[in-house]
Amino acid sequence: MPKLDVPLVGGEGMFLGNFQQVDQNAEGDIIPIVVIRPMYPREAAIRGTEGWVKVEFIITEAGTVKSPRVVDANPPRIFNREAIRAILKWKFKPRVVDGVAVERRATQVIDFTLDSSGG
Repeated sequence: MPKLDVPLVGGEGMFLGNFQQVDQNAEGDIIPIVVIRPMYPREAAIRGTEGWVKVEFIITEAGTVKSPRVVDANPPRIFNREAIRAILKWKFKPRVVDGVAVERRATQVIDFTLDSSGG
């Protein structure tokens, strides 16, 4: 497995997320190449609210993300916008069938947790 330097910045502000859990389904491994961490919504951070968003999307032949939609979230609606904004910037290894890259459907859970270690 090649070593990848994956940038983990999504802009200014608080960052979060657990990206080790990439959904693997019957079609094979979904391999992220670039992972952009979502920004923590200011109001949620002030209130100490944590949660997660499950996003379904299509990985294109080029490895980009299209047609993302939230399929579940806890708490509802609080983190949806930032999860969608982040997943649209992710890049994946395209699925190859008979030597040709093809689109595929995928899901990803993005966790929003506050870092209590102070950095």
